[in-house]
Amino acid sequence: MSRRVRRNLAAYLMLLPTLVLLGVFTIYPIVNSFIISFYDWDMMSPVKRFVGLQNYQHILADPLFRRAFGNTLLYVVCFVPSVLLLGLLAAVLLNAKIRFRAAFRTTLFLPYITSLAATGIVWSWIFNGQYGLLNYVLSWVGIHGVDWLNNARYTMFNLVLFGVWQNVGYVAVIFLAGLQNISREYYESASVDGASAWRKFRHITWPLLSPTSYFLLLLTTIEAFKVFLQVYVLYGESPGPNDSGLTLLYYMFNEGFSDFKMGYACAAAYVLFLIIFIFTLLQMSLSRRVNYSA
Repeated sequence: MSRRVRRNLAAYLMLLPTLVLLGVFTIYPIVNSFIISFYDWDMMSPVKRFVGLQNYQHILADPLFRRAFGNTLLYVVCFVPSVLLLGLLAAVLLNAKIRFRAAFRTTLFLPYITSLAATGIVWSWIFNGQYGLLNYVLSWVGIHGVDWLNNARYTMFNLVLFGVWQNVGYVAVIFLAGLQNISREYYESASVDGASAWRKFRHITWPLLSPTSYFLLLLTTIEAFKVFLQVYVLYGESPGPNDSGLTLLYYMFNEGFSDFKMGYACAAAYVLFLIIFIFTLLQMSLSRRVNYSA
């Protein structure tokens, strides 16, 4: 064999373990779940009954699915702007020359790497209607006895607040990396011309930060559509009062692992994938406005 063939063969042999793991734990489940979505299968029986597109038809006609889609869309609309705005604000503050800046960065990022099971217990205590921290703070201004977890009006507020608190540190760190890539020469030239801090942000920081903003917009939107653990750790097996916290991923989880309708759950997963794909394509139309020049 020639040297080039031997070199390629050695490279493929080194990649083989990773390719095997990728095929077994990623590619095979994706393909197999798509096939299962056309069957009626309870996950226990070895027999699968082919039903064609019935699972997809039933999902689109299910009012509970429409409720889950509406709740998920509301969460996306509330969560994405909130986490991006607060993350940008935190990044701008952390980019300034302040004392204990490294400690603030660590503290801000800590919720993102902390187990959701642990933080869920903390937030359940914060939202507790009888002895929760939030009601204790509100009592200082004369507001008493708000039942945060058992009132459907507050469900989405609870989930968005929990989600923003958990993810704002990650968003801030990415924004901070983008801010530190902007040359200081632009700001020095603007200062010579007498530009205010707001004009510097509007005409220098924001345009040059657009690639980072676009990346985070895509990422946070996809993550928001996949919201599940926040609902589960706060409300357990019931997605909030009157299904007020039912999301698309929770709907899929219930159908697959509570009702054991695995074919139906796989179909719901691919409907969710299609929804995320459509929203991603819509957001990609914004890429023409992204300024990639340094």
